[in-house]
Amino acid sequence: MRKTFAWYFLLFSFFFFTPVAAEQECTTQPQALIDSRDIPYNRTPINKLGRGFINALTCILEIPGEAIKVGQEKDPLTGMTLGVVEGFCTAGLRGLTGLFDVVTFAIPPYNKPLMQPEYALQSFLVKSKEIPKPPMKTIEANVQK
Repeated sequence: MRKTFAWYFLLFSFFFFTPVAAEQECTTQPQALIDSRDIPYNRTPINKLGRGFINALTCILEIPGEAIKVGQEKDPLTGMTLGVVEGFCTAGLRGLTGLFDVVTFAIPPYNKPLMQPEYALQSFLVKSKEIPKPPMKTIEANVQK
């Protein structure tokens, strides 16, 4: 009878105290081995995959972008003819490099795009949004008055 009681006591102790100990271990916050904020996004395969999808989907925007760029550099007629032809060539190349980035996104390097600028219309939009700075003398003269 004592052996049976001892076995019941051991089984009861095992099944009663084990979940309590496991619950205490689960309530503590796990320590992260790698902090996601320390990983630079531009050096990950996700960057290369995203850049590939964006370039493959927006490559068609190179046609009007090149036409406008050539039209501003030379004249509008050249932009509508030579710019459109350059746009088709650039769009095809950007689409192919986008597909290449999607297929090879797991292979380094991740932060070096095959084409410059990195995205379609990036160079055109940056140039067109430049705001001339006013001369500092005008601002200083207004402040002193």
